[in-house]
Amino acid sequence: MSGITREGVITSMQAAAERMGLDLEDLQEMINEVLEDCTDKVQNLKKAISGQDHESVKAIAHDIKGSTANYGLATASAIALQIEQNNETATMEMADSLDHQFEEFSKLGLDKP
Repeated sequence: MSGITREGVITSMQAAAERMGLDLEDLQEMINEVLEDCTDKVQNLKKAISGQDHESVKAIAHDIKGSTANYGLATASAIALQIEQNNETATMEMADSLDHQFEEFSKLGLDKP
């Protein structure tokens, strides 16, 4: 595990919910769908990196950054920001790191109280 704890992520999700005027339970109901969507986007990101499509890299990373920030997934948002800002030099290792974050989040059972 990468030091990410369920409690830490839930605390971040709670803060995100409060910012949006929602209950934590509202975010928890949607989190698995968001994680699946972001995992799919990482696969597209990897294709864009492989194809040196810098504009797509930037756009996909920006989208992931926003989605993850909205749900309080700060570590993933920070990685996506780094990829977005460095879209011309983004590497497969950076995308793999982001992919790994989503795997870790999925293991935490964030959809449960």
